[in-house]
Amino acid sequence: MQLVVVPAHAPIIQHVIPEIIERVNRFFGYNAVAKVKLRQGEVKPPPASQAKTAPPSLRPVPLELSESLRDIGDPELREVLESLARSMNKNNEDQ
Repeated sequence: MQLVVVPAHAPIIQHVIPEIIERVNRFFGYNAVAKVKLRQGEVKPPPASQAKTAPPSLRPVPLELSESLRDIGDPELREVLESLARSMNKNNEDQ
């Protein structure tokens, strides 16, 4: 396994490599990693492939629908109807 680290962090990471190996291997349930190689360099975030949008569950429900959905007792049914309302609202905004 190879880790790219900022040069200033390399000495600290070097000291925790045994713990990193142990935790990764415990996660997989077998010795997936036997050795870690540090490479000093610039750590860049992955390129953004597309614009991030809020998941449907975080988009607001239209105000006129939120009042009527509040009275629905079944939480699963209410969640499905809210999701439907959000997607319909998004489609209306796109047009």
